[in-house]
This record gives sequence, structure tokens and C-alpha cells, in this order.
Amino acid sequence: MTRAHERFLEFKRLRNAEPVQLDPHTTGLVVIDMQEYFLNPESPFSRLAEGRVPGVLDYFQSRAHTVVVQTLRRLLDVFRAHGLRVVYTTVASERSDGTDLMPIFQRMNAVAREQIGEAFIPPRTDPWARIVAGLEPCADELVVNKTTYGTFNSTGFDHTLRSLGIETLVIGGVVTNACVETTARDAADRGYQVILVDDAWAAYSPEIHEATLVSFMGSFGRVRTADEVLALLERALPVALAAQH
Repeated sequence: MTRAHERFLEFKRLRNAEPVQLDPHTTGLVVIDMQEYFLNPESPFSRLAEGRVPGVLDYFQSRAHTVVVQTLRRLLDVFRAHGLRVVYTTVASERSDGTDLMPIFQRMNAVAREQIGEAFIPPRTDPWARIVAGLEPCADELVVNKTTYGTFNSTGFDHTLRSLGIETLVIGGVVTNACVETTARDAADRGYQVILVDDAWAAYSPEIHEATLVSFMGSFGRVRTADEVLALLERALPVALAAQH
């Protein structure tokens, strides 16, 4: 590690350590792309990736199942218990042929159809596109489907969040350095306070996860663990409830 990088890390960590204030009534939990096709080794997505580089998804899918799902479950339980906002995103095509996907995804689908006979990214109505068991949305929780990496770029996500009165996003999901990071950075550009939950997201390697964390923190928002987020909410909730009376 160079001295320049050491200095940069120290600079970022100092910025990330700055205090965060949460108003529970304007805070929303955003669960990004926790879909069957990303996390199931039998999916076309997984089979294509494994066919190219065996074992490439081992770390990612293991962390998603053993860490991320459990962490998101904890966050969901607290948000739901207090009636706080929860919004899900998915990435899938609206058209059965996938022609509404962005060009990068369409090319990926073309390769997948040629090599394994199935689409890499499924249509929204395909069972592979559903949210994984244990994290299913409740009846009143919105699911915003996108056809790009970033949620803001192909949906009315900004309008949805502002209509719900959400100003702070607590974000978890997959993949750390793709859909999660793109959505989080876009949110920061639009004026939202963004908190990435370190133990609620997964990448294909710990190195790319760490690189994303370092790049994001301080500049675009804050990185916190689930325990830290829940502690912030626990302190803020009595104040918010008292203000209602």
C-alpha cells in the first residue's frame, strides 16, 4: 500500500466518522435487487457466470445467504415494527423479449441465449426475478423495477421517494459495486442523505466490496453497520414519538 493511499484512507475514514442524524419519519430502508436469479446457483445468471469462470460466484452467494439476508431481515423487522418506510428494487425486463433493457443488459442476454439457451436477466414476471424467500415485501411495500443498474435512471424512483416523504436512504442489497453503488451515488446527487449498511450488501470479492466502501464513504454518504443504524433509530424513535404528542 502506498503512502498516498494510506493518507487517502485516513481522510475518508475521518469524513465517514462524522455524526449522522436520523429522523425516523423521513428515513426509508431500500432493499436493492435481492432476487432469486442473483442468489440461486441454479439460475441462468449463475450458470452462465460459472460456465465462464468456475467458482466466480462462491464468495458472493455465500455472503448474500449467510450475512446479507440475515442483516436485511433484522432491519426489516425494526422498520416494520415502527411503521417506517420500506422500498424494494428489482432489475428485470418489462417485455418478455428483454428489448426494454439497457443495451449492456441486452448484450448480456444475447450471449446467455447463445451459450445456455436462456436470458441472463429475466422478465419481471419470471419466477427467477422474484425477491428471495425470507425477504418478501409486505402488501403495502413498493417494489420498483428497473432496467438499468441505477434505480433513478429508468424509473420514477425519485418521485416515489419524495411522495413518501423520504429524505434519508438506508441501503442494502446486491451487487455492492454495481446496482447498490450506482443507486446510492445517484441518490446523493439528488440531495438525499445516504447510509450504506456495510453488512447488508455483497460483491463478488471482499476487495471490490472494500474499494466501493472506501470510494463512497464521506464523499457521497456514510457507511455504517446494521448495529450502528439500529442504534441511531433507537435513539431517534422516542424523540420522534414524543413530538407527535
